Amino acid sequence: MENSTDAIMWTTPTERGPFMVYEEYWGRQIFAAMCLTVSITGFVGNTLVVTAVSLSKKLRTVTNVFVVSLSISDLLSCSFMPWQAVGVLSEDGWPLPQAYWLCVATIAAMLIGNGCSINTLALIAVRRWIGITKSKALARRIYTHRTVACMLVLSYTLPVCCTILPAAMGFGELGYEPLFGTCSWVKSNPYAHIQNILGVVFYFPLQLIIIAMCYISIFRYVLKTSRRMARHDTQSVSGSVSGADRAMRRRLWKRQIAVTKNLVYIVLAYVFCLLPFFIVLASSPGQAWIYRMAPYAGLTVYVNTCINPILYATTHPDFKEAFSYMIRGKWKDIPQTTSHQMKTNR
Repeated sequence: MENSTDAIMWTTPTERGPFMVYEEYWGRQIFAAMCLTVSITGFVGNTLVVTAVSLSKKLRTVTNVFVVSLSISDLLSCSFMPWQAVGVLSEDGWPLPQAYWLCVATIAAMLIGNGCSINTLALIAVRRWIGITKSKALARRIYTHRTVACMLVLSYTLPVCCTILPAAMGFGELGYEPLFGTCSWVKSNPYAHIQNILGVVFYFPLQLIIIAMCYISIFRYVLKTSRRMARHDTQSVSGSVSGADRAMRRRLWKRQIAVTKNLVYIVLAYVFCLLPFFIVLASSPGQAWIYRMAPYAGLTVYVNTCINPILYATTHPDFKEAFSYMIRGKWKDIPQTTSHQMKTNR
């Protein structure tokens, strides 16, 4: 398209020239189909996660309290995502002018859900770090019912404040963005850049640093402990009782590692889903391809909502077991018992 760079440098809707993000209507249809696919898959998968924890006592651990919170935040995003499909399929603005609040609620819920997801992933990383590298007594002192509740409230409070307060104070606007045909930050608002800065600063850097530090520390601890256990097994000349105890400890250790690997996969999936969005943000403004890729890059952030349940079903030992019973319709046969050792340090 000739002079596309100049045509994109708009500040108000009236300045928008011939440039369009979706050159053909099928582009809108593809985006809408992707929204609906992510919404339905994520809603069903995360509902299964929450249901599995409610049905299985084995899954009612401190770590899984945060996993349930993660699923609830993803459910929040998935529940409102179909309205993005409704908006993008309309070529004449928001199709329900009498219910414009739905568009505002949609982007608010999706931003809050996404913000809570990354906060919860950071809380899970800290929980695994303490649970694996520190003593059980310390973990029990830290993760009381009250402190866990406070952590969960905090994980929602930050994204709520970053999403609602700026718009309420006039620094930006939530609503229908004609350029992308979706519910988003309204680009024509003179303070839209403030909302972008708040989102980038408060939603990602600190949480990702915490996550990286925790899992690197866990990896180093696991490597050191595994070597120590191998040396101990080689040097030990013990009877059948101590041999049985050693085998039990090794089984519990392997389960700890399996659960931690599952959570690492979830974090990596989240980071991978963020990459397209950050590539678009880091690219030079005013280029046509950036604006055309922006809706899809934003959507990939929410693809993570349907990836998490798949990872639980394939890599988490306890969720994998519970899901297998649920899929076969044997909900009442889901294992309920778990040893004390398994419960205290997960």
